Amino acid sequence: MVRACILVCCKLLKLRRALDVARREPGVKSAFPVHGRWDIVVETEDLPLEDVAEIGMHVYETEGVDIVETLIEIPNKE
Repeated sequence: MVRACILVCCKLLKLRRALDVARREPGVKSAFPVHGRWDIVVETEDLPLEDVAEIGMHVYETEGVDIVETLIEIPNKE
């Protein structure tokens, strides 16, 4: 089980559609637009890695999405 943030870069005027898709995915804690290099940040619950990958792929398949990058939490081993 891992927590992750998925960063999404969209074409101009396609942000709303990608945001709606991300928010409907099971296991998504929050999805919100941001300023900067990325357009959307998607935060997931503590999920199996396969589920995180599936969320990323569904968002990536959305019309207008150019790039998706997934950041996986490094577990604390202390």
